[in-house]
Amino acid sequence: MQLSTRRRALIVWVGAIALVALVGLWLRPGPTAARAGSPPPDQPQFTGMAVRESFPVPALRGRPVAQAPAVTSDWMITFEEDWEDGFDEGVWVSIDRNGAAGGEYKWADRAVDSPLNEGARSAWAVGGGQNGQAKDPADGGYPGGVDSWLIYGPFSLAAAGDAELSFNYAFEADDNDTFSVLVSTDGENWNGQQTDTGGDGTWAARNYALDDYARQPRVYLAFRFASDASGDPNKSGAWVDDIVLRGNFGSRLYLPHIQLQPTPTATATSTPAPTPTPTATAPAGRFEDNFGSNINGWEARRSNNGASFTLSHRADSDGNRQGALELLLGTTNSYVLVSPLVPAKQLPYNIEVVAKLKDTKDQHMYGVVFGGDWNGGPCAAPGSGNCFTRYYELRVQYRDVGGKQFQELKLVRVDGHDANGNPTSQIIQDWIKGGNIGPDDWVEIDIYVQANGVITLYWNGKYIAEKQDATLINQPYFGLLLLSRENGNARVKYDSIKID
Repeated sequence: MQLSTRRRALIVWVGAIALVALVGLWLRPGPTAARAGSPPPDQPQFTGMAVRESFPVPALRGRPVAQAPAVTSDWMITFEEDWEDGFDEGVWVSIDRNGAAGGEYKWADRAVDSPLNEGARSAWAVGGGQNGQAKDPADGGYPGGVDSWLIYGPFSLAAAGDAELSFNYAFEADDNDTFSVLVSTDGENWNGQQTDTGGDGTWAARNYALDDYARQPRVYLAFRFASDASGDPNKSGAWVDDIVLRGNFGSRLYLPHIQLQPTPTATATSTPAPTPTPTATAPAGRFEDNFGSNINGWEARRSNNGASFTLSHRADSDGNRQGALELLLGTTNSYVLVSPLVPAKQLPYNIEVVAKLKDTKDQHMYGVVFGGDWNGGPCAAPGSGNCFTRYYELRVQYRDVGGKQFQELKLVRVDGHDANGNPTSQIIQDWIKGGNIGPDDWVEIDIYVQANGVITLYWNGKYIAEKQDATLINQPYFGLLLLSRENGNARVKYDSIKID
């Protein structure tokens, strides 16, 4: 029976809609998209009375704009502050708006216990300045006539379609004394929310929507505490901690990952004549290995002389993860580099690695190797002139300093090795803090490499740094790393590695 014109049209429309839906599902970012960042936490918005302030801040003039990373993605952390490394005057501007009148009181970091985090320091509204620096939080009290501002910026949201601030704060004050969150696009005119109903000092976690400032090339953020003429000798005023800025830069589409399970390469153990061009074999495309059932193809390719190490597969469940590649390094001042000798895709590409240090000691390091060379000849530890003679090395170092546990990152370009097999390198990015961490936490590291030599680093979804190497090593081989300093017996588990 022939279909009517209306029914034929209906079928065409249904088919078109289904096709669009299928394409949408295929192109949408999945939960494993490499630079999928960290969305704002599910916590209440900071609310209060809407306020406007006209306060030109000369100290903000000429400050460089903190740019978002070059990589566009969905929600990602662009800035965070927990004060554990002290108060950085190069990042923050602290001002007593009243000047010397009534004494100088500014924001500064102080040791204080907060039930919302494991840190030991927070920013106190009256803990700095000529008169505030001698105050002891344990004694309590804030003076009258305080007008203390804590300002970050300018930072760019030009590429963001949405943005959000999250922070923890405590407010213990009398009615009519105020705590405010303010935002400006020129460093002179400020808009925000203000609470003036006092408080009991209970710590609270809040968000503050910045979507009105999306697409703005220059934005400033301020926390303000102001008291009336009386003050209060028994209350501490305002505290702020765990400040996180996020932007939604989600304009990049992610294609589905193509699984490529590594297999042993026959040429890795044979001795063909070296080829003059290490990249003669065309890159195989995207690579992914979750080490679920084996670590086939992964072998030690380079180490220093005397290094004692083991490479194995772990099938046990660790944090609801199944399977891992495990490296153990028994000697001090040693390293081992392992690789499947499978080429990565051509630039640009992103490397995502999920790892956890076990039995942590200060200065234990794990890492990622990329941009490595291989001429097709034998490649095995402790060293070979056939592979990984030049490469990039991202080191992630665990630190335990004064009871503070955190990780820091360092990016180097290795241009050769000495007689003991230790790399000789150039620093691209010196040690920079990633974030606080427990001794048994999994961490995700992302490295985005562009053809122009720009390398962008992320730690647990947070943008860390972006550097350009004019002498980019454009080779396709990659690997994983474990290093030790004076503390031996280093151990790391790699849950997965993904290159797309």
